[in-house]
Amino acid sequence: MFGKKKSRKRKINNKRTKGGKVPQGRTLSTNDRYLGKGGKTGSKKERPVVVIETNDYNDLAVVPLSSRKGSNRTRLKKYQQGQSYFKHYVEIEDDEGKPIRVNKKFRENHPNMDVSNEDVAFIKDKVFYHSKPMEENKKKINKFRGKKE
Repeated sequence: MFGKKKSRKRKINNKRTKGGKVPQGRTLSTNDRYLGKGGKTGSKKERPVVVIETNDYNDLAVVPLSSRKGSNRTRLKKYQQGQSYFKHYVEIEDDEGKPIRVNKKFRENHPNMDVSNEDVAFIKDKVFYHSKPMEENKKKINKFRGKKE
């Protein structure tokens, strides 16, 4: 009766990869102010971001999604009936300079909101090889991967 303790195991998200990592293409919900230098813009909008890479510490490299077309944005034809765009910026740190992880600032969305693998490949190709901020993005991803600059 009193002697048994309930085990408090954290529920593991069975939609993760075998190693427990957040899969590529998973979307997270966050506020604009938590992304990179977002605190300066003063925006309080909620925004989805898509995971394009994960490292061994479950730190995430993400690309913000948008619902509007504009400069430095590309349409995702196959995601949400073509209503979504992605920004050409890779983010690896939150507003405090800490690595992006699934936490209270970055909430994981349901797997049915995932971006397809081919769309993730398209996003990566665009942000690293065919966009204005590609040099900056490459520097960020190399830092993220732990390579020397």
